Amino acid sequence: MALLSSAELNKIKADINGIVTDTSIGTIIKYRQFIGKAFTPTAQVIPLIYIDWSGVSTIKGLLTKDERGEESQLGDTKFIIMQSSVSNALGVSDLIVESGTTYNVKQINADPLGIVYTIMGERVK
Repeated sequence: MALLSSAELNKIKADINGIVTDTSIGTIIKYRQFIGKAFTPTAQVIPLIYIDWSGVSTIKGLLTKDERGEESQLGDTKFIIMQSSVSNALGVSDLIVESGTTYNVKQINADPLGIVYTIMGERVK
């Protein structure tokens, strides 16, 4: 027997989506998902290729003391987004752009119910 029914899980997803998309507490980002590199023979360059997910609602905040690991730095930022806002496997080569500021994705955690991603980002200087 499942802990939650499909209807209960859908209600939880709707409630969390309502919180994440609430513009009074959240913000809008562009999630740039890295998908590879391509060689351009005429320009002799290897550009990075991204899929851009624009208009992604997020709750943004600083990492708590307990969330900071050995690799985190003061000022690292936490973003919480709905998993349904992006597709495919996210990775640490991805970027987040928020109001002209770019963050390198350092860590991504998915919740056990498959509702949100908690992403740790480092501001690009």
